Amino acid sequence: MTNACSPGRDLDGRRRLTQRSVPLPEHLYRGDEYFCKFDARIHKDAYLADQGSWQCQLDFLNASGPADSERNEAHKSYAVGCINPMVGNFTALCACEALPERLALTTYMVEYAYIHDDATRNESRARGRLKLGGGLEIGTKSHVKRRQLQAKMVVELLNIDKKQGHECLRLWKEMSDVFVQIRDLDFKTLDDYLPFRVVDAGCPWTMSLLCFSMDFALTKEEVSMTSTITNAAYNAWVLVNDYFSWEKELQNFKANGSKGEIVSAIFLFMKWYSVDAKEGKRLLRAEIQAREQQYCWAKEDFLARGNLTENTRYWLDLLDYVTAGNFAWSMTTARYLKGEDSYPGLRARHRNKADAVNGDSLNEPISRNFTDDAKPQINGTNGYHNGEESNSNGQATTWSNGASKSQSPCSSHESKRNAGTCLDASSLLLSAHEDTVMEPCKYIESLPSKGVRNSVIDALEVWYQVPDKSLATIRRIVTSLHDCSLMAWTFIGNTTRLFPPKKSTLQWWMAVSKNLSASTDIHADDYYKETGGLFMVLADLMRSEATINKDLDLCELMQLVGRFFQARDDYQNLEAAEYNKLKGFAEDIGEGKISLPMIRALQSKPHRGRLLSILEQRKISKCMPDEMRKLVLDDIRVTGGLQHTRDIVMQMQEVVEDKVTEFEKKTGKQNWILRLVQKRLEIE
Repeated sequence: MTNACSPGRDLDGRRRLTQRSVPLPEHLYRGDEYFCKFDARIHKDAYLADQGSWQCQLDFLNASGPADSERNEAHKSYAVGCINPMVGNFTALCACEALPERLALTTYMVEYAYIHDDATRNESRARGRLKLGGGLEIGTKSHVKRRQLQAKMVVELLNIDKKQGHECLRLWKEMSDVFVQIRDLDFKTLDDYLPFRVVDAGCPWTMSLLCFSMDFALTKEEVSMTSTITNAAYNAWVLVNDYFSWEKELQNFKANGSKGEIVSAIFLFMKWYSVDAKEGKRLLRAEIQAREQQYCWAKEDFLARGNLTENTRYWLDLLDYVTAGNFAWSMTTARYLKGEDSYPGLRARHRNKADAVNGDSLNEPISRNFTDDAKPQINGTNGYHNGEESNSNGQATTWSNGASKSQSPCSSHESKRNAGTCLDASSLLLSAHEDTVMEPCKYIESLPSKGVRNSVIDALEVWYQVPDKSLATIRRIVTSLHDCSLMAWTFIGNTTRLFPPKKSTLQWWMAVSKNLSASTDIHADDYYKETGGLFMVLADLMRSEATINKDLDLCELMQLVGRFFQARDDYQNLEAAEYNKLKGFAEDIGEGKISLPMIRALQSKPHRGRLLSILEQRKISKCMPDEMRKLVLDDIRVTGGLQHTRDIVMQMQEVVEDKVTEFEKKTGKQNWILRLVQKRLEIE
């Protein structure tokens, strides 16, 4: 946040509201269809918004499979998104006071939301939106490339502002959940419909992103104070969207066999009042005007109570700008207009540029658009840059793996024959008891998972380009190895009476403590071999099937990632509230796990005897009450076990990041997925 002496504030320290924007020329949008009360403004550097849009379009095409590419050709909206040569880019209008260095990234994310909205509406409703920053459905190369695109957005967002970035991601998830729900609900009144539609249309998410673009945020108290005004504005915005997008929604509805319901107030009016679409649209226009008036009255009431602060004053002005910008854009965008594609020249120009450049646009950071050499020459009379002269740097070429597929050792006829024979024999032995045998695996797979292993597989695919069939096999192998390790440790932990170790449990604990007390070097600790080993096996499997970079040895990196992951998991298990909610209080202590904080505590002589005694008792009783767990946790804190673990995690975060950078330079390819894995696991 800027301070009182920073540019962007007046001499009295108050934030200037129109520092980076200019009025949108009225002749571009004023007319009978513009029945909004507010005047539109546009960012002075609107070209940055256009460049963000085009880079997203090109990245999306690069990350699309054949089916997606065909849809992109068939649907004009895939090629426009925020772009609007008539009045300007959606983000340049609504985030007209954005920091220039954040405008391209903000537009990229809104552009992706538009593209993604179109794509998901043509897929099964049950799937909903894919999760930004989280796990995607496991798929083929298109799946991995799409994850690269998403990871790039999220990594850059979190690098700039982690707090606001996480809020944007939370609201995206909320929007995704409502996207599925709203299409299965039977609304009886507009007041029932609007709360769902506001979230489905992305109003809270979009506004959080626009606030990120401006480095602006309300306090919780200010959010509560202005909630009535904000909700009134949101209601007006979504109804404007319903009004201007009706023809497009109707066209898509008919194209899908006229099944289900159209998510639109016009459709609801037609159903409720038994009117045609023309009358439904007339009713909606009157409703928009009434809702906008409610918004104005809510503002007047707020101001009359004398609650205005600098932040709330700025927020109210932002709501006005978005109200006008959203209206002017929705009224003129080709996304909502019937007829032929409005932007054939723009699309052709940018695709030609992409085809003429060698490289992968997914490799390019979005923030590179904010450079002096990226600024185009502005022609025209509007005082800002429109889409027609856009000089996008978002170039890309059609995806290529860069090498021919190497034959897998498993693809030979003899290997297939032998594998088939073994499979048949196993099937005969297990068929009668398969459900019973597989029950533990099914249970483990049903448990909540952070999805780190699949994310790491996707990340290594960026560098190795493994064939789809081999990639699917590797996923199954890694999952099976992980499940087997969990079942093995569970079995060992619950059978000590039947199969006692050569040493007593107490002697074993003392031996572990003695061996580890000589050194606190995490890199020499055998404790990390299990997790690091799984990642190293994964890297070797991927490398053996690679079609590019076969000489790239990632074992050292995977060993570091495994150790970082385990150390971080040990710390979070005892310190993070979300772990307690998901797994129970101090789960590692309750299981008697030899975690890094515990190892550190066992090195303290004053506490070692009591800790070993408690752990020995847990081995006998097979459980540990919360009161006892708290006692152990207190000892771990006193001995510095948690702080020691935290220090190691923080150090390893930097080491892993440096290693990733090293391999990115070596391969010439940014690994956004791996960077996002690290971002998700970071502690502050």
